[in-house]
Amino acid sequence: MDFEELKRKWQIELNWRAHVSEYVKLQTKLKSEGKGISPEQYCIKEDIDQAAFRWWLDLVRMEDKFTFYRSFATEYLHRAKRSLELLQHYIDIDPKLRMPLIRDAIISYAALFCKSKGRVFTKWHLESQTFVPDSLLETHEKICTDRDLIFAHCDLGARDPKVSRIGITLRGQGFYWSDYRNLIPQFKELIDTVLNRLQTYTEDEDLTSVEDAFQDFMNPPPKASIDPGRPSSESN
Repeated sequence: MDFEELKRKWQIELNWRAHVSEYVKLQTKLKSEGKGISPEQYCIKEDIDQAAFRWWLDLVRMEDKFTFYRSFATEYLHRAKRSLELLQHYIDIDPKLRMPLIRDAIISYAALFCKSKGRVFTKWHLESQTFVPDSLLETHEKICTDRDLIFAHCDLGARDPKVSRIGITLRGQGFYWSDYRNLIPQFKELIDTVLNRLQTYTEDEDLTSVEDAFQDFMNPPPKASIDPGRPSSESN
């Protein structure tokens, strides 16, 4: 394939992806107004092929799914694991690193169980029913709760502040090293368990390789390779 042909195919892909993005933005805007637009209606509006557009919508959704489970989830779990390993090394060498490292581990782990926006409406997250064993559910819930109330947000209820002439006293749990020292062994076990279950999940869902995950996209509709042009909104 020469350079000009490669450039042409690249531009066609960019244009289809631009339509996917435009449709998502338009549908999101209309839904906020109590309205909506179907993929078919968008295709009629833009004068593009419906089957081809559906194929590109599904492709982008699958890219999001594959990326979340094969990249983001693994990366964030290993990030949390690495923070706990560093914590174990520096726990007595440099006590000032204890809370920053446990905080990073908690935020990295809990992020995967919070819904993250995909590019095509779907919100991705790990479901605790699938990835967390009952024996470690209490540890999991403490980590996620502390992430939400203490580290990711400044909820005053969790801090239970008391103000006096000598200053502010925080009596809530989760602010001090003593709140987490005994949690570390279970936290390590939890991360390893979720990693193992994630591996099993990706195998069951055919997400272990690009070839397996995208096998249904190997034969796109003929018009999916034809230039749809740019979205009409760009010419307004």
